[in-house]
Amino acid sequence: MTHTSEQITFVVPTNGGHQFRMYECVDQIADLIDMYFGTTIEDTTNIYDLIQKEINESKLREVEYNRLENINGGSK
Repeated sequence: MTHTSEQITFVVPTNGGHQFRMYECVDQIADLIDMYFGTTIEDTTNIYDLIQKEINESKLREVEYNRLENINGGSK
């Protein structure tokens, strides 16, 4: 079985505020889902919530990692 595919590219903003970058990311993920599954996503609330949850989890992991690294004054 041969699969056909289409190469896509995304423009990722490297500046701008958090909200601007967040909405750009949400829009691009919605477009990607639309391309993969032939849908038309109009309400992106679930995508926004998922991204925010992942960002928060990542920050919590980083804080925990740093806390563990600093035990005993950070000496190894």
